[in-house]
Amino acid sequence: MGETLKTSAIVLRAHNYSEADQLLVLFTEKMGKLSAIVKGVKKPKSKLRGGVQVFSHTNMELFLGKNLATVTQAEPINTFAPLREDLFRMGCGAYLAELLDSLTPEGERDIDLYRLILSGFHLLSIEEPWLAVTAMKIRLLRQGGYQPQMEDCTDCGQGSLAEKFFSPELGGVICQHCLSKKTGPGIIKISGESCVIFKQLMNMELTKLNRLRISANAKRELDEILDLYITFCLGKKLKSKEFLDNLA
Repeated sequence: MGETLKTSAIVLRAHNYSEADQLLVLFTEKMGKLSAIVKGVKKPKSKLRGGVQVFSHTNMELFLGKNLATVTQAEPINTFAPLREDLFRMGCGAYLAELLDSLTPEGERDIDLYRLILSGFHLLSIEEPWLAVTAMKIRLLRQGGYQPQMEDCTDCGQGSLAEKFFSPELGGVICQHCLSKKTGPGIIKISGESCVIFKQLMNMELTKLNRLRISANAKRELDEILDLYITFCLGKKLKSKEFLDNLA
């Protein structure tokens, strides 16, 4: 016999499952990531449709079956409409949802991650999208245990580096001396500004991020190192990144 779960949840992804049903990937407050079917949601008179839109924050009732949960009730708290009204914000939201999905196993409660992605969707709805999505990439990596080393050389430990280079394989910056011993693709030079901005995006209060002033070069460097590092950590390139690249 299954059991019923009442929880708030964030809808990360939705896929067509049949003519009338959809399969959802949820990140729930009480059980972490779950897959759930929502039956009849594509029918015009479905009472569930409003609460299961992608990116929505919803109070849900789920029937937990042996292999798959079923959504039986869904009352929206916040649908984050701006993420569906602007193509770039929508792409950024899809990226964050896919990154969280890729970083987390099913059925493991993580209230900090739940609160973080909820804050991220709030931020992405109201702030400059690049700033919001970049801050969230960095914080999701940290929360998932993949925080890169951006100060001392990850190879020899030397601090106060005059020049820094980022190595996805080593998980952070390396010095000029260690660079001469390394081979392989993906190592790029990174400016001091980019390192400072990286730390600020990781540690500042989210409500104060709009105070930052970031050069075009630092934005380009941060995009490059985060793309390389996330791809290395996951062993794949996220599909939503290609969509964002096409919008640029």
